[in-house]
Amino acid sequence: MVAVENTRVRPRPEDHTDYRAYLREMVTYLKASRPQFSYRYFSRIAGFTSPNFLKLVAEGQRNLTPVSIPKFARGLGLDDRERDAFENLVLLTHAPSDVERNRYYQRLRKADRGQGKTQRVEAAQFDVYSHWWVLPTRELLLHPEFVEDPRWIARQLRPKVRPQDAKYALELLESVGLIARDESGKLRPSDTNISTGPRVRSLAVRNFHRTMMQLATESLETVPIDARDVSGLTVSLTAVQYQDVRARIERFRREILDSIGAPQPDAEVYQVSFQLFPLTKKDDTE
Repeated sequence: MVAVENTRVRPRPEDHTDYRAYLREMVTYLKASRPQFSYRYFSRIAGFTSPNFLKLVAEGQRNLTPVSIPKFARGLGLDDRERDAFENLVLLTHAPSDVERNRYYQRLRKADRGQGKTQRVEAAQFDVYSHWWVLPTRELLLHPEFVEDPRWIARQLRPKVRPQDAKYALELLESVGLIARDESGKLRPSDTNISTGPRVRSLAVRNFHRTMMQLATESLETVPIDARDVSGLTVSLTAVQYQDVRARIERFRREILDSIGAPQPDAEVYQVSFQLFPLTKKDDTE
């Protein structure tokens, strides 16, 4: 019998945003690289009484608690670096707030510093949403009078940012493909979509919306009333009416985009936001 070298790459916790997906890949890897590995073998090494506990956790039927993390690390044969990354990945998955999710995600990024291109691209995609001025900078590229000068860009943004922040925005947008140079060498917006993992993407988008809500609040004092429009409705909606309002907002967003056309010389970059959220909680008790 000819021995066939196992070329499967060992999964890394840093490459994931959900520890269950990492566990599933790790199980596949270990079964291929270690013939003796099984769910029962894992439980014996890790110290669990249930022979299928790893399978139940990986499939989402059980949650992994911080107390169990060292046992899982031992059962999977993780080294110190992998164990630390795995711990942050578990804490990221179960974090109860975005403050904590951002903390554990940044720890994962710090542990992954200098690693592969895929991870660097995902980190850059996360940063696109995490810094409010990045997407407005992309919008400025459409302005007829746009100047590819960080100082010029910084002067256009409100509130003001530093020239180095504007420079970073251009580099970030280009690195993820949201802007590119045309045949004449000028930077132009592209049609590329950001495709980070759903958990990281949703966290980054929430970071973006949270910052924009903060800027909207500040605009009540910093922007003249004739240059802003902040309004709202307080209404009672059934579940059906709520879905209807959501659909109307979505149609209205598309109508706005379709009606704007090419930017004019006197155009400004605006943030158009819609908020629809409950102010009461339905009492389901009898």
